[in-house]
Amino acid sequence: MADHESDVVIVGYGGAGAAAALAAVYAGAKVLILEKTPEGGGNTKYSGGVMRTYPDPNKAADHIETLCDGTTERDVVEAFVREGNRNSEWVKGMGGEIIPVSTGPRFPYALPLATFPSIRGAEGIGPRWRVKGAGEAAGIDLWVLLSRKVAEAKIKILYSSPAKKLLVEKGVGVTGVVAASGDKDVKVRAKRGVILTCGGFEYDTCMHLNYLGQSYYGICNPGNTGDGIRLAGEIGADLWHMNAAASTLGYKFPEFEFAIRHSMPYAGFIYVDQTGKRFMDEPGTETHMSWATISRIDTKTLERIRVPSYLIFDEDTRMRGAVATTNRGKVSDVYQWSEDNGVEIRKGWIKAAESIADLAYQIKIRSDCLQRTLSEYNLQCVAGYDPEHGRSPHTLVPIGRAPYYAMELQPCVFNTQGGPKRNSRAQVLDVWGNPIPRLYSAGELGSLWNRNYPGAGNVSEALVFGRIAGKNAAGEQSVIA
Repeated sequence: MADHESDVVIVGYGGAGAAAALAAVYAGAKVLILEKTPEGGGNTKYSGGVMRTYPDPNKAADHIETLCDGTTERDVVEAFVREGNRNSEWVKGMGGEIIPVSTGPRFPYALPLATFPSIRGAEGIGPRWRVKGAGEAAGIDLWVLLSRKVAEAKIKILYSSPAKKLLVEKGVGVTGVVAASGDKDVKVRAKRGVILTCGGFEYDTCMHLNYLGQSYYGICNPGNTGDGIRLAGEIGADLWHMNAAASTLGYKFPEFEFAIRHSMPYAGFIYVDQTGKRFMDEPGTETHMSWATISRIDTKTLERIRVPSYLIFDEDTRMRGAVATTNRGKVSDVYQWSEDNGVEIRKGWIKAAESIADLAYQIKIRSDCLQRTLSEYNLQCVAGYDPEHGRSPHTLVPIGRAPYYAMELQPCVFNTQGGPKRNSRAQVLDVWGNPIPRLYSAGELGSLWNRNYPGAGNVSEALVFGRIAGKNAAGEQSVIA
């Protein structure tokens, strides 16, 4: 006998879960949501909340298909693009106001609309936008809108109730969920279907090592520990994109279990590895693609010489503004970075020195190597040309005025992309490519994106496949108890 019963049961209450719940209710279904944490919000709450339009759907599909290395079926990509172009009207239909997100200027030059402008179909990628709210933390603004609509629809939510097992009935499919609620397990009956929207595995180090090849610090929802992957895998779901993540560089301090996002206000900085050498176009690399620059292993020692890496800047850059973003991510709940970085210098989070030799000593890098790198970089600034890494002349700002500063940079993850594979109807597929009856998914759990993530894609996908999953699950024939 079930403790709870509903037409559609949704596991996870973030952006994808909210979109799925609203779509299912609008399709005439009764909905119940199971949420692991005490309040919900998922990664949507901590994200930038940015989405895109696709003015040329065919070219946009070509572009996304190429970015996904052909691992995502064309009809899934086309469904995403088609429904993604409806996101703005859907948001406005709920009473939200949308505003454009500028791609520039940055340091100070405008960026192209597409993150990868040289990739086939890039001209089909359109402008970015977000929900207007009280500030710049657009993910929170989007979440406020979604959660308000869920509350207005009187959708039942069981908080602090992590799912433990999917219930499967032979010849029928997935018929419910077992969840831990309070001090007992509860059985939740789903008469039409179950939708998994419970995120990725940002806070499971073992899964990082097995699937991503190295460990990361999370800057997102701590509740994301791979639950949906285990739930779906236990009943035979196929998995895809497990080695994919949207990652960045950030800071990890012992005061917090989570990391803080690194963000520079000005171009007078470089990154160096543990040998004191630069290794990338620092301001010109897509922030979600940092995995490509930090995964190098020394083939002789098997050491990761870029984990950690180091941020180097001078007094001019220090005075330009905060070198961290704390208006989003889990850290936004507990800490705000000082505008001039002075508090963090006094805390010892930022190392300061009057000479490059002293700075190198503090971060355990050979001083001659670091001095050589800085001298070469400053000469490139004068020449306006970076022959090795192709940094834009507009960003070649010298590092010259003492004091000099350094910070340890760690690989950090916004979200993972892997999970149960789904089709264009948001149905979860088994290892033979067949839909598992009455099981759906949405959001980053089994995302369509592979390793080449372009930004502004995951939030769009959460709403797109949330709506698709909610509508299709609501359309299933009801199972009579």
